[in-house]
Amino acid sequence: MLNVCFAVCLLCSVQTEALTPNQVLEHVEQVSVTAASADITYVKIDPILERREIRTGTLVYRACVGQKDAAIAFDTLIIGRRKETRDKRYVFSGRWFVEIDPEQKQFIKRELVSPESAKTLDPFALGNGPVPLPIEQTKESVLKEFDVKSIKKPTEGLLSKLDDGVVGIQLTPKNSSEWTTIDLFYDPSTWFPVGVQTLETDGTLRQSRLANVSLTELTESQKAQLDIATPDPKEWSIDIQPYSN
Repeated sequence: MLNVCFAVCLLCSVQTEALTPNQVLEHVEQVSVTAASADITYVKIDPILERREIRTGTLVYRACVGQKDAAIAFDTLIIGRRKETRDKRYVFSGRWFVEIDPEQKQFIKRELVSPESAKTLDPFALGNGPVPLPIEQTKESVLKEFDVKSIKKPTEGLLSKLDDGVVGIQLTPKNSSEWTTIDLFYDPSTWFPVGVQTLETDGTLRQSRLANVSLTELTESQKAQLDIATPDPKEWSIDIQPYSN
């Protein structure tokens, strides 16, 4: 029985390794995700300051007709050897991007899309948010902006902890961009992104790894992470910035 399981796993691995970048993008495009949650580890390496910053927390995502919402709630910050508990939440909802800092009682809400537009934000689309995790992004839209090639999982660093079966592609912008490359890693059983690495033109390296991914309906507490209701201005510092060209 074990030999049969091993053979099946080996066959699946060979099949995914044989996929071309175009085929990977086709698989990603066909996936429909209405809800997702995961633990997230985020690493930023600044080459100028020679500083490594690590944040850990949770990610939630929800898609309904005409709108995609997402929240990343960090609860731990590690810089060098110093580790501290620091809650900070980033929420994309409709036209708005919101930063919530409970410790400092700060609430910053920016309108990124004109209220006259029928469009809303896609929080993880390439170029929109701090963590590009393209979900259901079309092959055509990716190939229009990027050259794409297959890559293997890194052998060191945060993303080396991804499962061996992940499928990786590297995107290189065709035109002037803040990025030099974007590396994306997918779980081939769901074609949901589980790892991303961006290298910026100034040398800044950002990595994000998702673990314990669930594609089931969100719990009430997870839905609460998407709430962008304005808190009490008597207790919080409120900064709401309407859309501006």
